Amino acid sequence: MATFSRRILCLGVLALVVPGLRALAAEAPPGGIRWQTDLKTAHRLSRETNKPMLFVFGADWCTWCKKLEKSTLTDRELVAYINENFVPIHIDADRDPRVVEILEAEALPCAVVLSPNADLMGRIRGFKDAAGYRAALASTKQATTGVTPVSGTR
Repeated sequence: MATFSRRILCLGVLALVVPGLRALAAEAPPGGIRWQTDLKTAHRLSRETNKPMLFVFGADWCTWCKKLEKSTLTDRELVAYINENFVPIHIDADRDPRVVEILEAEALPCAVVLSPNADLMGRIRGFKDAAGYRAALASTKQATTGVTPVSGTR
């Protein structure tokens, strides 16, 4: 029953119309992560491509978040891996506290990976360098090998 409740909560996040939800970097610089700026669009894209959603939580005041954004999330190989394997969504924890609460992203920086069906696949807590972040993402991505594509997708 707890899994069902968590799934309903996660779907609730995706159904939220969060006014002003925007990625910190709405336009990805050439070679940068292609952050999605709208939860509904991100969920639709996730279902269409059968790629999990990668929610990356940060805040302007968070020193480790800034370090993650400037060093880890700019690594060319990691950027390519994220863009190829995930639907990335950047959440400002101060602007979107309801999303933080529902996805339980208490400590920053934090990342939450949800399947296209909004099942929790994993979390990444704290700062990691590019190699550590990729390894953490790869282990959550392995969980998708057993995920059946949503109808109408490949």
